[in-house]
Amino acid sequence: MGAIKLPSQSIKFFEKHYPEIFSSGNLAEGKWNERVSEWGSQYTGAPFSLAFNSNGSGLFTILRLLKRYRGKKNIFLQSNTMYGVKTIAISSGLELKGFVDCSLDYLMPTLKQVEIFVNSLKDPHDSVFLLTHIGGWTNPDIKEIASLCSKKGIALVEDCAHSLGSLLDNTHSGLYGVAGVYSLYATKAVPVGEGGLMVSKDEELYEMSKRFIMYDRFEQEIDVGINFRMSEINALLSYSVLIETESIIENKYLVAKKFIDQCSAKSIDFIDPLELGHRSNLYKFILLAKNDKQLTRLKALKTKTSPVYDYSLGLDPYEISLRHLCLPIWYDQDNETTNKVLFELGNI
Repeated sequence: MGAIKLPSQSIKFFEKHYPEIFSSGNLAEGKWNERVSEWGSQYTGAPFSLAFNSNGSGLFTILRLLKRYRGKKNIFLQSNTMYGVKTIAISSGLELKGFVDCSLDYLMPTLKQVEIFVNSLKDPHDSVFLLTHIGGWTNPDIKEIASLCSKKGIALVEDCAHSLGSLLDNTHSGLYGVAGVYSLYATKAVPVGEGGLMVSKDEELYEMSKRFIMYDRFEQEIDVGINFRMSEINALLSYSVLIETESIIENKYLVAKKFIDQCSAKSIDFIDPLELGHRSNLYKFILLAKNDKQLTRLKALKTKTSPVYDYSLGLDPYEISLRHLCLPIWYDQDNETTNKVLFELGNI
């Protein structure tokens, strides 16, 4: 995490406003939590947005409410996602029914792969599909996947941990299913340290989520709930960084442009951050090895970061965990690192 940097404007904003929190005594449930939630709606266009203390707590809240109040019993995931997504799914009380295969092109499931899995389910309408957008890209088949889930009565929940600021045809991730949750973890494209942000078009689910994260201690109508709120200090820091989201992404594209030019010149396959209606947030810059010769070439690269995932929760027929590689790309990346990568790509 040594490379994680925050915009200087974010640090100045935080330093200017944090004394207010101490002088007011509003250490929790104050205006900065509200500001984060309001920003989520304004930025994404979602009717409803809610701040959480992590992406995981936001996902758990949604899944637990779907089980308790909407009769969902089962859940399925995609094979290429974080192990923590599996633990969240099981912790929610839903029964895990398995994993959808993923393809190499975007490291995510295609519509066809989702259809194959859904057709294997006895009662799809009892299920939740927790789909993960990978690496900074929105799943390219998300519209069709959302339509399929709607027809089958499946509740589609979007794990948007990687995709704050990612667009597909100018629509933000998180707006296709019943809800989506972004991550503000320290290594993400828009880094804060800890934090999550839910977006949704479902007013009832949003209202229940607001009450869930503070035990519904006032209205006392829902009978499940945990404290998943942000502290005001966390909320202020989150807001300080969130308002710089576009400048953070624009800064990363300065590096990405150099990588794109070099990869194109050397015929190295990569996931294009701007192709086919996408605007990736560049959480990762991903190279692909679609055959063994390309894999051998990529293994020669020394300057790289960790893969998206080096394991699979289910089957991995396309060897996704082995056949992708990530180049370093972060906000305000130093020229020495960028130039080192370019030199290695040029000599691959």
